[in-house]
Amino acid sequence: MSDIEDRLLELERRATRILPAREGADGWANFVESRVQEESEFLRDVVAHALAGFRNDLIDECKVLIQQALVQRVRGTFSEKETYAANDVVAPNGASFIARRDNPGACPGPHWQMVAAQGRRGAIGPRGERGEAAPKLEKWIVDRSTLTATPVYSGGIFGPTLDLSELFSQSPSETT
Repeated sequence: MSDIEDRLLELERRATRILPAREGADGWANFVESRVQEESEFLRDVVAHALAGFRNDLIDECKVLIQQALVQRVRGTFSEKETYAANDVVAPNGASFIARRDNPGACPGPHWQMVAAQGRRGAIGPRGERGEAAPKLEKWIVDRSTLTATPVYSGGIFGPTLDLSELFSQSPSETT
């Protein structure tokens, strides 16, 4: 049982045992005063318990709503054909925008907030030094047994070996 139910049962048990004073108005006044005091304490406990529960529920609900509000979905390039929701992020024309509400309409527009934009092209810098000359192809080493060819560049540098077997394989129509 809950604390409130336990308290109610206790008060009901007490109420059956109380016998009012038999002499005059003073006895009844004391009885009524004590009952009012007990009920007042009980109601204070009930309200405190209810407020504590309400507070916890409210905090939990607020946490969920804040988390939902902060979730952003990157949707890529804006398209008029797509439907967008609040906090969707799109990128039209070198800028990025976040939707301020569900179904925000065309972007950019009043229901989109710009997050970042492409800047202007910077000034041209000084010309750099001339780089080394690229190596020159001197010859190919061809291996007929494996159907591969390897380039050899100036300075004896070997390039990547090329597999040529597919060039010389027969298609199914050629074998029949």
